[in-house]
Parts: sequence; C-alpha cells; structure tokens
Amino acid sequence: MRRVLFFLNPLLMERRNRRATVDRVAAFLRSEGCAVEMQDTLSAHSAGEQAQDAVASGFDTIFVCGGDGTIFQVIQGVAGSDVSLGIIPFGTGNVLAQNLRLPRDAMTAAHAQLKAPAISIPLGKIVCKTPGHVKDKNWYFTIAAGMGVHAALMNLAPTGTGKRVGGKLAYYTGGIRLLVQHPVEPFDLEVTTAGGQVRRSRVNEAIAIRVPEINVWRPGGNLREPGLRLASVRETGRAGLAHASFHALVTQKSGGNSRLPYPQYDDACTITCRPVPDFDYRTPLLVEADGEVIGNERATITIAQRRLRLLWPQSSHS
Repeated sequence: MRRVLFFLNPLLMERRNRRATVDRVAAFLRSEGCAVEMQDTLSAHSAGEQAQDAVASGFDTIFVCGGDGTIFQVIQGVAGSDVSLGIIPFGTGNVLAQNLRLPRDAMTAAHAQLKAPAISIPLGKIVCKTPGHVKDKNWYFTIAAGMGVHAALMNLAPTGTGKRVGGKLAYYTGGIRLLVQHPVEPFDLEVTTAGGQVRRSRVNEAIAIRVPEINVWRPGGNLREPGLRLASVRETGRAGLAHASFHALVTQKSGGNSRLPYPQYDDACTITCRPVPDFDYRTPLLVEADGEVIGNERATITIAQRRLRLLWPQSSHS
C-alpha cells in the first residue's frame, strides 16, 4: 500500500463529522508511509470513471468511504486491474463490509485492512437493458443481482435521501409497503445449474447472491468461489410472496410443495430473466445489482472473467 486514494461519498460525509474522521484515517495511513489523496465522487454514477482514471494514474489502493452503492460504482472502474480495494463503511447496509467482518468504526477498519492481503475474487456480471444505452450494458457486482419486487425496494430512494433519513428502517417499512401495494408480476427464469442442467420456470423473484449473508438472510454464497447462489420464488400471489420472504429472512426453510411457496436455492453458473410474452405489465420489471437499480425488462447473470483485488483481513477468512 503505497499510493492510496480515498473516494468520499459527499452525501454521507455531511453527517456525524465524517470528514474529520476520514482526515484522521488518512493521517494514520500517512504515518505508516502511504501517500494519501482524497476525492469526492462527483455524482451517483461518476465513481466508475473516476476510479478508472485513478487506476491509470498509478494508485495501487482505493478506499471507498461510503456504502455498498458507492463500492458498486467504483468496482466498474477497477474490475480487472491490479488496484486493491478497501472499505471504510459509512453506508446504510454495508453488506460487503459485514461479510468481510470489517468493524464499523472507521479507524479500526483502517487498522484491520492496512496489513490485510488483497484477495483476488471472481466478480459477478450482469448484462441488462439500461436506460440511456442503445445496447445492453455490462455491470460487475460483489453482493447480489436480480429481478423482482426486491429490485423495486431498491428503487424507493434513488437519490439516497430516504436512506440517509430513515436508514435501515426505510428499507423495512418500504418492504412492507411494497408487499401490500406493488404489483406482484411474473417473469420467465432460465437457470443453468453448476451441474450443467437447464431449468426453466415462471417466478416472481430471482436474486443471484455472491456473499454468505445479506444481513439476517443467509443464502450461502461464497465470494471466493466462481459460482452464483440463486434464490427464487415461483409464480405466486401477494400472500405467497410474503410467505416466501418470511422464510427466507427468518427460518431459512426452502423448497417444499406446499400451497404457499418457500424460497428455492440453486447453485448456478448462468441465470436469464425475461418478461413473459404478451403479459400486460403494470410496472416495469426492474433489475438491480448490489442494491442499485441499473435497468429493466431483462437480464443475464454470470460470473465475469474479470476479478477484483479485495483487502480481506486474515481474521475474517473462512
């Protein structure tokens, strides 16, 4: 760790004197012999290009001072490079930091990552129809990607205001409201499993997971392995989706042939989501990756050829 760039999410820096906290972390790294520079992300979608510029400028380490959304955008610029990525967790969910077992305290997190090895991990890749792009766009992810009502939940506060004001409570209350109000509409799912079998079904939810857990939901993904853990919910109604969501979050029960569905889990290498032909959708089918809504209508999810060098403290290795 020689040349270090801190990417700061300026919206998160406004609260709790976080800029002063980041200054203290930077001073600590400088005392350890690192050359440290800081840069605000210019917009919600500029961080990828800024990170790409940082790679070209010779930085060997980038610390993201923000949440999973900022990390997601930065990954678009550093995927496949030799730059190591670290995290100072200032976001709402901090799911990636949780799975790395990083402390929430900024200085403690910096200490944990200073001597941590940079582990090369496979990235997930999702190709989808993205507004403003004529052709389908490639995105890389580390946490999860998919289509369904959960993607609509990520779209509740596209500017970040709701997350900053309500935190996790905004997601929980928003999720309940979506289960009551949002149309529960089907789409076609095609899965090529890790064993090479092709399974087709009609579902209301599909999410490909790379991490072992998403808060209290433990689907069993593995960042180090080149595979996807798919969670899906067969076509159902509002009560069925609520039933499956409860068991995904609370009991971890899966499968079964009951009248109300349980979540189904598959180890997959390719996942394709498409709209049902001739179905009259009341709202767009949204696509999300790492908590960011990135497109609509269709998506193909695989493991990318590009990898990410992720600072991973030894104490959190499994």
